[in-house]
Amino acid sequence: MSSDGGVILVKQVDDRLRFSRRFAACFRDERHPAYVEYRVEDLVHQRIMGLALGYEDLNDHDALRHDPVMGLVSGRLSGDRANCTALAGKSTLNRLERSGQQADRYCRIIADHDALATLFVSMFMDQHERAPARIILDVDATDDRIHGHQEGRAFHGYYGHTCYLPLYIFCGDHLLSATLRTADRDPGKEALADIRRIVKQIRNRWPRVRLLVRGDSGFARDPLMTWCEDNHVDFLFGLAGNTRLYERIASLSAEVRDEAATTGKAARGFASFDWITKDSWTRRRRVVAKAEWRHGNRYHRFIVTTLPQGTSEPRHLYEQVYCARGDMCQVVRRHWHNRGFRRPVS
Repeated sequence: MSSDGGVILVKQVDDRLRFSRRFAACFRDERHPAYVEYRVEDLVHQRIMGLALGYEDLNDHDALRHDPVMGLVSGRLSGDRANCTALAGKSTLNRLERSGQQADRYCRIIADHDALATLFVSMFMDQHERAPARIILDVDATDDRIHGHQEGRAFHGYYGHTCYLPLYIFCGDHLLSATLRTADRDPGKEALADIRRIVKQIRNRWPRVRLLVRGDSGFARDPLMTWCEDNHVDFLFGLAGNTRLYERIASLSAEVRDEAATTGKAARGFASFDWITKDSWTRRRRVVAKAEWRHGNRYHRFIVTTLPQGTSEPRHLYEQVYCARGDMCQVVRRHWHNRGFRRPVS
């Protein structure tokens, strides 16, 4: 008996995408063939099926290894040796997950981290018959709360607890990159390496595709924006408000405030202007401001972009293009809560 019959449907999806097979190809097996009971592909497939069913802990596999449905989808209903079960236990899977870049006495499976990093982008592009006109890369970091004394733990002031701060890059529903990071580092400064790698990989196959990087104000960092400008990649980032920016739109803010007071309803207005910070930016950039008053309170927002004035009206740029990144936040939440992204493993 088994309560996990749904894994049969998961296997059909995996067979169509060849995900576990391609993921397993990113490892090199240096174990002695005479002593190998479970191939790398078997281990990867078992782990992926377990995660899809919600079994995040490796300890769960000491029971799952006896599950007949798990054995069925893995193509192993019994072990090849008399003293072996059909599927691997937690210790064998743990050695896979602890794979390093060099073999040692206890871990003989080597991970190719470059291949792993490019796999998701390759699968994303393989699902398109032709190059799209434009690709929007949504970048975001979110908290992964931890307890105890895990390596790299750090307190994050915004979230108010100890956590990791993994960095995600999506295109629509497609996950392109997931990088585990500690919470004491600036995601905006570290996103450049992942974006540079993804852009290079996409342009190697689709050299004429237009690219837009979109994120909140945490990514409005001069090195990232400068790289995008120098490599013909558009960006659209939130921009934290400050005294100088509020002074720049003071007249617009007053007009909107008067309109809201007169009508008794929320009012908003938009402006676009060139801007440069006092010392953190190396060049002038286009900033779009949204001035909004609601119930007597100010709700002003700013974004910075490479999209030129003539092709993107300020209201449309903010409401239709930038605010659409809220859909990406929902994608992250769906992955986080429904697909086993809640906790780091091992």
